[in-house]
Amino acid sequence: MKKEILLPAVAVGGGAAGFALRLWELSTAFEPDTGLPVSGAPATYVLAALTAAVALALIVLCRDPYEGIAREDDSVFAAPGLPVYPAAAGLSALLLLAGGLALGWEFFHGTSAVFTHPVLAVLAVISGVCLLLLAKSRFRGLPRPGYDFLQLMPAYTCCVWLVSSYQMRAGDPVQLDYIYQLAAIITSLLGLYYCAGFSFGKGKPFQACLFSLLGVYCSIVTLADGHDLANTLLYLSAIVYLLLSAAALLRSAARPPEAGAFPARQTGPAENQQETEGTPDEP
Repeated sequence: MKKEILLPAVAVGGGAAGFALRLWELSTAFEPDTGLPVSGAPATYVLAALTAAVALALIVLCRDPYEGIAREDDSVFAAPGLPVYPAAAGLSALLLLAGGLALGWEFFHGTSAVFTHPVLAVLAVISGVCLLLLAKSRFRGLPRPGYDFLQLMPAYTCCVWLVSSYQMRAGDPVQLDYIYQLAAIITSLLGLYYCAGFSFGKGKPFQACLFSLLGVYCSIVTLADGHDLANTLLYLSAIVYLLLSAAALLRSAARPPEAGAFPARQTGPAENQQETEGTPDEP
């Protein structure tokens, strides 16, 4: 099976199993009166073992020579003529936009008092627009310029999301309540960071693929925690976008080195003159 199908399937399948185990854990591993964790609850150990197994499987499967792919630009994420790419990227962008609007609604209507929520709401809306523009360029096979702000904006948004989530959970003495929530945001942040690194000439395909798929797994697991609408939309957006990015990267790694994702750069008159210099005239 092709890696661009196998690895995302491992992340999604493992996440679905983790989601079911997390529901089991939430219903059996906490005391109903105090909310404190039950010592030796089997659900906790089974879920931890599954998480370790998925992480180890992804580490092994993501290791690849990655020869023949560019590490100095975002051509590894291009999918010219592939309709599923703009559809999935558009869905991720719309989920991000909706999550940002929901956060703003919660804050201005008094249901949320966390001061970082309006900042996160604005960044989520901006990042949603950035994802739409990225999807358009990659579907058409148009290379993005170096040091592209559009690719870095989702990572900035994820940083504020991490701070916001920790603020809401910092007073909770039971770390097991939110460990998978923070793990999902941290791995998603690292996935977005390493994916953006290609635009900055620092492409690291192994780390980008690994953390993107770990972000998918952890985000699916934490959906069992029953988040509010805004955060649920943000997790769903992260799942779709990171899954799409990992699949596109693996697809580029499997492509022959000579098959570039973007059109060849057009040479100008001066370069054509240099190329033809010294060539004997044809009759």
